[in-house]
Amino acid sequence: MPDTHSPRPTVVGTDAAAPYGTSADASRETRSDVPRTDVVRTALWVLLVVSAVGNMIATYSGGPTAAHLVCGAVSTLCIAGLVVRRLRERR
Repeated sequence: MPDTHSPRPTVVGTDAAAPYGTSADASRETRSDVPRTDVVRTALWVLLVVSAVGNMIATYSGGPTAAHLVCGAVSTLCIAGLVVRRLRERR
C-alpha cells in the first residue's frame, strides 16, 4: 500500500513555504518599482484635469450651478492636495 502521507518532493532553488517555485522574495522583485506617492500624484493630476474639463463643459453647455460648484470643489481639493504633497517632499 502506498504511503499517502509522504512529504512533497522539493525542487532545488525554491522556498519550501511557497509552492510551485514562487518565493516571497521573487514576488517582491517582480512588484512594480513605482512608489505610492507617484500613483497618488498622478491620480490627483488626472482628477484635476477631468474636473477642469467638466467645468468647461458645464460652462459652454449652460449647465446648472451645482455642476460648477462640484467641479470647482474637486479642482480646489486636487490643487490643495498637490501643493501639500509638494511641500512635504521639499522637507
